[in-house]
Order: sequence, then C-alpha cells, then structure tokens
Amino acid sequence: MERPDTFTPPTPARRRVLGFAATLAIITYVDRVCISQAAPSVQEELGLTAAEMGLAFSAFAWAYALFEIPGGWLGDRFGPRKVLIRVVILWSVFTVATGYVWNLAALVVARFLFGMGEAGCFPT
Repeated sequence: MERPDTFTPPTPARRRVLGFAATLAIITYVDRVCISQAAPSVQEELGLTAAEMGLAFSAFAWAYALFEIPGGWLGDRFGPRKVLIRVVILWSVFTVATGYVWNLAALVVARFLFGMGEAGCFPT
C-alpha cells in the first residue's frame, strides 16, 4: 500500500464540526459558571444561606463527575450525533428548570440533573 504524500485540505464539513465543537465548549463553560453571577439573587429570592447555595453548586459538580464516564460510553455506543443532541436538550431543559425552582430541594435537584445532562458533552 502506498502512502499518500499530498496534503488534503480540510473540507467544509470538518470546519463546521470544529465550529460546532468550539461553540459547544464555550456554551458549556458559560452554563457552568453563570449561576455564580446569579447566586446572590437566587439566595435572596429563596432565602438560602451561603452553605445552602454551596450545596446547590456541589450537586452540579457531583453529577457532572459521576456521569462523565457513562456519557462517554453512551457516545461510543450510540454515536456522537445522537448523544450530543440529547445532551444539549437535557441541559437546556434543566437550565430552564433552574429558573422555576421554589426551594433548596428543587434547586439541588435541578442542578444535579443539569450536571448529569451536561456531563456527556466532552467525552462524546
């Protein structure tokens, strides 16, 4: 078998995939950190202490850590397109759900589910 010595320039499809991946990475970062800007308002609205707000932050982090490997496995098993679509839908739904919480328990559940939904993004 002969080794090709010519350079093949990237196709437009490659550039679109790279653009999509970069955009997705930026959005996931913003999604993860934007709650810190809203935290004072959320604390005031729900009557939460700093420790309780920390619990909500931790719920996201634990879910994100726990579901990284299963998220990657799902990407390998079912393909990145199918899994990434579901990841984006899940984290979008739970981001919206965060705005509808009424107490600490609802906030912790919404943040946990948000972390679970977003966890599959990078391994996929």
